[in-house]
Amino acid sequence: MRKYGVAAALALLIVLGLAGCPKGSASRSISGQISVTRDGQSQPISEAQVRVWPKDPSKKAEPFEYEAVQNLRGVTLTRGSGQFEVGSLTSAETHAEYPILKGWTYVVEVEVAGYYITQAEFAYTGGQAWVEVAIEEKPMDVLDTSGGVKDNEKKLERGAVRKE
Repeated sequence: MRKYGVAAALALLIVLGLAGCPKGSASRSISGQISVTRDGQSQPISEAQVRVWPKDPSKKAEPFEYEAVQNLRGVTLTRGSGQFEVGSLTSAETHAEYPILKGWTYVVEVEVAGYYITQAEFAYTGGQAWVEVAIEEKPMDVLDTSGGVKDNEKKLERGAVRKE
């Protein structure tokens, strides 16, 4: 009886070990750095929303037949260091999770308040890709050269309404 208990425990450890082992697609990721140049210095941007999606397959692209590729997105926020990492793609339609597709051109879109929305494209060939995106700050000072607010000469005047 004890012999079967040890064998069952060993089998359970092997199954758990295999479940914990990374598969070929698990080591796929898209990481990067989001920054802005101020006074000639590159500075990281934290709390920027980063969206990643596959755009075009190359000739050697991994096939994807589960659902429409345009439904797939990877979304994350940058850390305080301006770095981000996307390890999988999620379907906007079915909410299923898929690995990063090898051999596709990807779009990285960065959005953060006070900066222009920026997109960059790159070819993902597998493994861990690194992408650096420089964003541009929106001008905060607005100069009004219109002369200010003027009276509306065509405004409606109050009057009496008569019913006959």
